[in-house]
Amino acid sequence: MPATKEVLLSEKEEKLRAFILNDSMFKVILKIGLPIAFFQGLNQLLRVLDVFMATSIDSTAAAMVTYFSQMNLVISGLGLGLATGATLIISQMYGKGDYEIVKKQISSLFAFAVLFCLLLFILIVPLATPILRFMNTPEEFIALGRTYFLIEFIGTMIMILNGIYIALERVQGNAKRILNMNLVAMIIRLSFTAFSVYILREGVTFIAISTLLLQSFIFVFGLYNLIGKSEVFSISLKDVTFKKTLLWPMITISIPIMIERSAFHAGKAVVNTMVTRFGPLVVGGLGISNLICGISVSPQMGFQDASISIMAQNLGASKYKRVIEGFKAILIINTVQATLFFLPSFIFARQITSLFAIGDPTFHDILYSVHILDVWSILVLGAYSAVMALLFGLGYTKLTLFLNFCRLFLFRIPVLWYLQHFTNMGGEAAGFVMMFSNVAVSLLSIVIGVICIRRLCKKHEVSFWGGA
Repeated sequence: MPATKEVLLSEKEEKLRAFILNDSMFKVILKIGLPIAFFQGLNQLLRVLDVFMATSIDSTAAAMVTYFSQMNLVISGLGLGLATGATLIISQMYGKGDYEIVKKQISSLFAFAVLFCLLLFILIVPLATPILRFMNTPEEFIALGRTYFLIEFIGTMIMILNGIYIALERVQGNAKRILNMNLVAMIIRLSFTAFSVYILREGVTFIAISTLLLQSFIFVFGLYNLIGKSEVFSISLKDVTFKKTLLWPMITISIPIMIERSAFHAGKAVVNTMVTRFGPLVVGGLGISNLICGISVSPQMGFQDASISIMAQNLGASKYKRVIEGFKAILIINTVQATLFFLPSFIFARQITSLFAIGDPTFHDILYSVHILDVWSILVLGAYSAVMALLFGLGYTKLTLFLNFCRLFLFRIPVLWYLQHFTNMGGEAAGFVMMFSNVAVSLLSIVIGVICIRRLCKKHEVSFWGGA
């Protein structure tokens, strides 16, 4: 039997791996997480600018953009859940030093993801209109925005593959490469959107085309860096295998995350559908409020994404104390960030919301009544994000599914139904239910986080506060 060629790390990869496994966890998470958090915040700001530019068309266009974007997030949640779960396994193997397995996992994961995206494309494109009607989409949205939805969907398929590439860059600690790549992509997208809306005076379809351009740029950039550029983190057809022992662990750990992320966005879509009872402008107001709050919450998600692979690698290397140190670091970082972002968001809420309802005082009143309640979510979701990073890093994906199930189907949808049928609240009920569900799930996540940390400390005989 021929000898297998040994897979080795490059000097840069070895240096980054040693940094993740040995340096101060606070320093590691800040160095890797800051560029990703900055990118996440900028990406969310770009989504807000899309809506802001759509408002220059009319309020219905802005509402339609936020509505269809949420629906495409349901689809992307499946693929990005696969990326998150699979790279958990890859991170653990990378932490253990099983580089040959890592190389096979990466190539097989990409091949599986391509087949997955093709299947979604075949199933959804021919049935776009029936699916939109099944989701109780307002007819005016279907008539005006079906093309927008389909172009966004194609961009979403590419984004799923891009999500795997970006997750792999996070595993290596290449946060600056992620940031630089996305900055260029965002400039391309924003320039195209602004030119289309303000110069060409085109409609929302061109906003979807700008998203497709952004994802296409990242896809080409990712292929360039993955094909033959690294001995370990590369893709090649000869390393593709669909053996159950290699592919199945990545899929099984991903399934709860895929369900959780897709169900979370589907739940938001259900909330949007329920909110149509108050009228299309309330749907738009809720979507815009979520986007505005997302500017503050997205950086927390950036630190969460960075921390997941960091903690998973240390878990794979049996460095349990560093897993706990990582959780403490992200908890402190997210709490400080949440407080700093909440204060101006709350104090200047009226001025911020007025930017999205220029010349439409009725829409502004609706938007402000929703947003002034929704904004409290910023303050509590930092702790929730830190606990989610811990659970993902430990591989407890069923618990993350449980938390998001409670968030939507216990704390959000039933509460909104109650408010609609047994109170006199109007559109502000949408803002209240967002605030309530986010506060409730954050408190529940803290309880679960404490239990998991106590078990980890007891099992591996480490202390949360210090020492052995």
